[in-house]
Amino acid sequence: MRSGILLIVVSLTCVGAFSQSLPFQCSRTDNIADSTGAVIQDCASRSASRLATVAQGQTSREFFSTEVLYGNPAIASAENSFDMEPTASFHSMAFPFPPGDIDARSTLPAHERQGFHWRRALTESFTFLLIEQAYVVHTDFRWVVSENGMPFNHYWRDYKQSLSEWTQSGWNDGDPDWFGYIGHPIQGALTGFIQIQNDPRSERLEFSNTKAYWWSRLRAGLWNAVYSTQWNLGPLSEVTVEKYGSKDRPPWNQNGSFPCTTKNCFTGVGQIDIVMTPLGGMGWLIGEDILDRKLVRRVEAATQNRLLIDTVRVALNPLRAGANMLHSEHPWYRASRDGLDETLFNGQQKLVSTSESPKTQVLSHGDFFLGYSHIGTTHCEVVVSGAGMPCDPLSALASNLSGWNISFEKKYLRYFGAIADFGGQYGSLTQNDFLFGLRGGASAGRVHPFAQAMIGAVRAREVDTDTSFAEDLGVGADFALTCRLGWRNQVDAIKTGSPAFERRNLRLSSGLAVRF
Repeated sequence: MRSGILLIVVSLTCVGAFSQSLPFQCSRTDNIADSTGAVIQDCASRSASRLATVAQGQTSREFFSTEVLYGNPAIASAENSFDMEPTASFHSMAFPFPPGDIDARSTLPAHERQGFHWRRALTESFTFLLIEQAYVVHTDFRWVVSENGMPFNHYWRDYKQSLSEWTQSGWNDGDPDWFGYIGHPIQGALTGFIQIQNDPRSERLEFSNTKAYWWSRLRAGLWNAVYSTQWNLGPLSEVTVEKYGSKDRPPWNQNGSFPCTTKNCFTGVGQIDIVMTPLGGMGWLIGEDILDRKLVRRVEAATQNRLLIDTVRVALNPLRAGANMLHSEHPWYRASRDGLDETLFNGQQKLVSTSESPKTQVLSHGDFFLGYSHIGTTHCEVVVSGAGMPCDPLSALASNLSGWNISFEKKYLRYFGAIADFGGQYGSLTQNDFLFGLRGGASAGRVHPFAQAMIGAVRAREVDTDTSFAEDLGVGADFALTCRLGWRNQVDAIKTGSPAFERRNLRLSSGLAVRF
């Protein structure tokens, strides 16, 4: 795994931290509509009411739970202000036991009777894959475009050759040791958490020496192994995107020279990747479980300071925090504790019916942007050394251009959306951008910061026309003007080029964003 996975997890956690603040609001009685169709209560006035009700109900719930656990259902029924019967169903929900300890499946709580959430798990895994591949395209751009300036050129020929070379590879993949022994387990642990949070039988289990716990982590390890195999050898993997083992990127010597003339050749994907990702990832995941049970629980018992509790949760379980955001939850979310409020307090659920009037819902399904854009001076550099070099005549003309920029975003997860971006800039030549990718962001009061990664094409026209593969990394923020309208400022770094040189431009955009 590449070292950039650390940056990915940290970036995910930072973006999600903004979500504790209020999003764009129409009024103090508004609700926020999640892209999945549910409506999330998120206004200050309702939050205060909910906190008071939950605080009052928490005492009854804890007393009720204790009496059920210790065999006094009569007292529990008397103190149960929510008219809930102390049944085995409630007992198993509040205190999860292995499946073998409960004979009748009908006694399981509703969430455990659900099946595995395949669609959501695949969506979250694919989103994580896109984030990782965006990093790969950025750092290995020269190899991505090594086949005539286009990715996936001669796809099947190169893919078969890469797989053939991998079968002859050794244990090491040619990366520094910490990539294989730390980086890959990080990837494995995060994908394991994706499986756990989409498995109703596993999501509320904490570390314990029980059959239910160990089976749940084994299932997570299997999911992790499948994802890891696709990441290393699958159709959208390192070997297909970065051209490992192909004609353009054959195995190399230990000193990095091509072609390999020794017995110890490196292909970029060694046996270490296939073994350490699932095994090390499972170990890392269980380690976070232990820290959550042994340390985080103690902090929660010793203080009611939410900021401290949430900080400790994220600091000791950083990969669970990243998976939480892919699951449309706060980074500090815990299904084993926070999720109980949703099940026990039917009147205080986090998700409420979408039948409420659309006028009371905050728009969060996506946006449309139209604005002015300006492209700065072109910078060209040698790929291998990174040293600056004179730009070719066409690249030199692609400087200080002004024009327009439009984009469309469709949310498919709480923090992530698919985007299409188009632009036209004019001056010494005409340049058009056609970009598609992923955007992640969260609201902090009236401000909505975001980051995005896109790929596509840039077409420049003077006398002749030149079309190049392009990569775009950008950041920006929307400032709410009304419920529906906001003002956006963003900056993008657009990279084009060839295996021999890279051309970089900064694009500044500012304009009106319309939420829907």
